[in-house]
Amino acid sequence: MNALGRLVADAITAMRAKPQMLRAVFFGALVLFVLYDVYAPRHEAHFAGDNVRGFWAIFGYLGCWGMARFMKGIGHAWLMKKPNYWTTPEGEG
Repeated sequence: MNALGRLVADAITAMRAKPQMLRAVFFGALVLFVLYDVYAPRHEAHFAGDNVRGFWAIFGYLGCWGMARFMKGIGHAWLMKKPNYWTTPEGEG
């Protein structure tokens, strides 16, 4: 494995060992994005959301969260099988 591959593998291993730290880093980045959006210079507003400080950062986060939850629901409803799906003979269950 080359040096870059080893560096990436070590980084992934470290992140998997401390998931709470990874979560804190991501939420910290989210806070920084919202703060940037609050203090960023404003230009001409094209619709009402452009005038609300932090709107686009929060909108992006909520949109991503909502899509992930929706897709997880679809996956559970349509793709998942019962735990005994492969062991139960056809016609039973």
